[in-house]
Amino acid sequence: MTTSESPARRPGTRLSVAHGTAAGAVCVLAIAAALTGCGSDSGGDAGAPGPATPSRSAEPSPASSTSTPTSMPTRPSASPAPTKVKPAKPMKPSSPAELRACADGSCTVVVTKGTELPRVAGLRAGPFTVGAVSGEGVDLSSVDASGFTSNLLGQRPDQGGPSTVNELSISVLAIAGDTAKLRLFPAK
Repeated sequence: MTTSESPARRPGTRLSVAHGTAAGAVCVLAIAAALTGCGSDSGGDAGAPGPATPSRSAEPSPASSTSTPTSMPTRPSASPAPTKVKPAKPMKPSSPAELRACADGSCTVVVTKGTELPRVAGLRAGPFTVGAVSGEGVDLSSVDASGFTSNLLGQRPDQGGPSTVNELSISVLAIAGDTAKLRLFPAK
């Protein structure tokens, strides 16, 4: 709002900002509803998946922009208070015999910093050393017989899939304190 406007115009300005934002939200919802109902069942697809529609986030309407001198600044919405997560109790690390079982390239083990996983000769990977386990993730490193170094840093359960070294995939299933549960399996 500029200094030359009268205070009587403030409610109208707020109403138009709210109205513009509501209208934009309704428009976005209508488009989303229309897109989810799209598709063809003409029978010619023979089970082929339909075209993927990219998701879009709602864009602010020009009426709600704070870049013009006549608009009122908006307050950020109150976000819910973060919930306190009880730290998970560390898991019992795998025994040396359980770790040796990983040599065939298929195992699930619990590791801590300093744990060594054996070389998986059939999948051309390893041996691996666990460099760190923390809330930030699991760090693994490997130096093969030729001197090639592989570093898998910050591996987490929520990273979207396993990491692969040559023909071996490594997935972090869980992290609890200074322990992590790993699954090793042949890459596809």
